[in-house]
Amino acid sequence: MKYAEDNVSSDGTYMSRVSSSRDPSGIFKAVEEMDAEVREICQRIDTDHNGCISKLELIAAVQRDATVAAFVLPDQDAEHRSDEETFDAVDAIFDQIAAGKQRIKYTDLAAHFQKEASTNKMDNTDELRKFYDLIDADKSGSISKLEIIAAVQANKEVADFLLPNLDGADHVMESEATFDAINSLFQTIAGGKRRIDFADFKAYFKKVISVQAARPICREGTRVFIIGPGFGQQLNPRQSAMITNAGYQAHFCHGIPNPETPNFPVQQYLDHIKEEMDAFGPDVVCAASKGGVYLIGLWQTGLWRGPSLLINAHPSCKEMPQGVPVVLAQGGNDEVYPTSRADLERLISTGTDNKCFMYYVANSGPMASGQRTRIGDRHNMERRAETQ
Repeated sequence: MKYAEDNVSSDGTYMSRVSSSRDPSGIFKAVEEMDAEVREICQRIDTDHNGCISKLELIAAVQRDATVAAFVLPDQDAEHRSDEETFDAVDAIFDQIAAGKQRIKYTDLAAHFQKEASTNKMDNTDELRKFYDLIDADKSGSISKLEIIAAVQANKEVADFLLPNLDGADHVMESEATFDAINSLFQTIAGGKRRIDFADFKAYFKKVISVQAARPICREGTRVFIIGPGFGQQLNPRQSAMITNAGYQAHFCHGIPNPETPNFPVQQYLDHIKEEMDAFGPDVVCAASKGGVYLIGLWQTGLWRGPSLLINAHPSCKEMPQGVPVVLAQGGNDEVYPTSRADLERLISTGTDNKCFMYYVANSGPMASGQRTRIGDRHNMERRAETQ
C-alpha cells in the first residue's frame, strides 16, 4: 500500500498525488476549483506551502494578518478582541473543520466557510417566513401535508428549499420517491400533529445545518483507514473490494488481535492503531463487526474524533460519541448481533444532531402470497456490497 503525497500547484490549488495499485505511476488531480479569494487566504495561512493547514498556522495567521482575521472571524471586532478570545475562537473553528484530524486541506477550509455562509443565510427568520407563507395557501396560519404537496408542485423555489437534492419534485403525485420524501418531511416537522405552525417550521429548519447540496467528494483524494479484525478481507472479500474498487485510498490495519476475548486489553492496542493512523492521515475510519470494539475505544479515548463508519453495531456500543460524524450500517437480519430497528434508532439518536446517519436494510412487507420483494441484510451486509 502506498500513501498519497500532497502537493501545491503554482496557483496554490491543493493537489493529491495518488499512488495505488489502480494507478501505480501516480497522477496529479486538483481536489476542486476554488474561489480565488479563498485560495489567497489559504496561501497566506499555509506558511510551509505543503497544501495543508495546521492549527498553529491558522492561529498564527489570524494573529498576524488582518485580512485572514477578517475572513476567519468576520463578526468580531479586532480592536476590542483579546488575544485569549481570538485564540479560543480560532481553536474552536479548527476543531470543527478538522473533525479529529491534525491538519486540514484547503478545500476543507473553503467548504466550512461556504457552509457557514449558507447556514447564516437560511437562518434568517424572514426568509423562513417567506417560504412558510408561500406554502400556507389558505392563509390559515398553519399548513397541511396537502398544502406542502401543492406548493412543491406549483413553486420550484419552494421545491428546491424543501427537497434540495431531489429531482422531479414538481411531479410529486407521479413519483413514489418524491411523495415519500414529502411525507417523511411533514411527519418529522409535525411530530404527530395534523398541521404545522410556523414555530414547528422554524424550529426544524433552524436545526438543519444546511439545505444546500453537499460538495462532490473526490474519491481518489479521500483516505479510508480500515480496522482489520471484523472487516473480513479474507472471509468477506467483497466488503473490502467495495471500498478499494470505489476508488478510495484504503489502508488496512492488520496485526491487531480479535478483541472479543475475555478481559481483552483494548487500550494497549489503541496506541498501535493511532501510530498507523498518524502515518496514513485518514479522512474516514471504518470498522465492522468485532472491529467496532477498537473504534469505540478510539472514540472514548479521544484518539479519533473524525468521520467514522461502523458496520454492525457492536453490543458494547451503548451511545454515539458527541460531535463526531458517524454512519451506522446494519442489516435487519443480522444473525451475529441481532438488534431491533427501535434499538438502533435509539442508539443513533444519542449522537449529535445532523452528524449521525443510519443505513438500515430490512425485509419488505409480505405480499398476499407471503413472499417478500426485498430480504434484509444479514451480518455480511450483502446488499450494501451489491449497490456500491
